[in-house]
Amino acid sequence: MAESLPEDPSSATKTRAGARALELTGKRVRLKPLEEADAPALFDAVESSREALKRWLVWVPEVGAQGDEAAFIRRSGTESARGEASVWGLFEVRAGPLAGIVSLDALAPAERARGRLCVWVRADRRSRGYATEGGRLLVDHAFRKLGLHRVFSRIDPTNRAGRRVLRKLGFRYEGRLRDDWKINGRWIDHECWGLLKTDWKR
Repeated sequence: MAESLPEDPSSATKTRAGARALELTGKRVRLKPLEEADAPALFDAVESSREALKRWLVWVPEVGAQGDEAAFIRRSGTESARGEASVWGLFEVRAGPLAGIVSLDALAPAERARGRLCVWVRADRRSRGYATEGGRLLVDHAFRKLGLHRVFSRIDPTNRAGRRVLRKLGFRYEGRLRDDWKINGRWIDHECWGLLKTDWKR
């Protein structure tokens, strides 16, 4: 995980096909579903931040070309249609370029009503509050529109920036899983953070 809401956080805009696509807009960033046309910008974001991202994200070594990102975008669209995930491109409001990804995955059915928040921001756009604002937009959407009861996150204990973002969003530390994931040949612990709808303050 890397890094306010307007009065009305969601606005609908028309896609080229004429369908209405939801966008979540804040002061500095806007979230919108990815399209295949975003694949070059997404690949550039990963490529420019590869060294920083691969420390915490297991999928980074698998991304070697724009086609890999196009496949990811198609897969994300399928998972979204099935209600399994909600993946959004994080764009700067003023300049417009794609600055990262904000997503909810592991979405569970009604009896659990939960999802896992994941955020990453490209290296040259960090320390601008984008991850915090993007995370706030999506968490608000998760509770108000998707009807989730709980949003959780898992981070490497060395990811101090991610921990700061979670704290700003109101997440609570819930424990630590030892050697929970193997990334780039090393086992890492995971810190567990959670936020309930009843905790959420817009």
